[in-house]
Amino acid sequence: MPISEEAIDLPAAPSSFELRLLDPKQIKVFSAMGVTRMTESDRSWIKVSPARAFPLSDPDHYIGLLDINGKDVGIIYDPALLDVESRATVSKDLERRYFVPLVERVLYVKEEFGTIYWTVETDKGEIELVVRNLRDNLQELSPARVIITDIHGNRYEFNNVQRFDNKTQSIILRNL
Repeated sequence: MPISEEAIDLPAAPSSFELRLLDPKQIKVFSAMGVTRMTESDRSWIKVSPARAFPLSDPDHYIGLLDINGKDVGIIYDPALLDVESRATVSKDLERRYFVPLVERVLYVKEEFGTIYWTVETDKGEIELVVRNLRDNLQELSPARVIITDIHGNRYEFNNVQRFDNKTQSIILRNL
């Protein structure tokens, strides 16, 4: 039975998907009372949020700026070309958004009824984390590198699974 075009919800016209490249020399990104704002020529946005287009493969380029509703304002190819204040503001926001401690050592791990309790030493200090349903909260970045998300939505990177003890490796590899 053929489906009529009227029954299909067609996507918006391709022109609505245009990528707007922002000229880093023409914009200012700054913080006012803890809110990141942006001006470009004669336009201003009262709140913008920087986000990486390619956070894992190219974190230093293609920084998107989203408005208060999460819609694209535009993208900056190379944020290093921003003025000093704008670069510092964008960098601070990105660091906060993509805060992912690197697990250096597993001090304690216990699996109980599908919940895993960890005490780990990270590059940011010792942390206790709880992960439920590891299979849904584990992201494989490469055969030896994974990111685990805890019950609070915090992410932790294990960048070389093979260097951890057998119990830790077993728990991680079983859930990939």
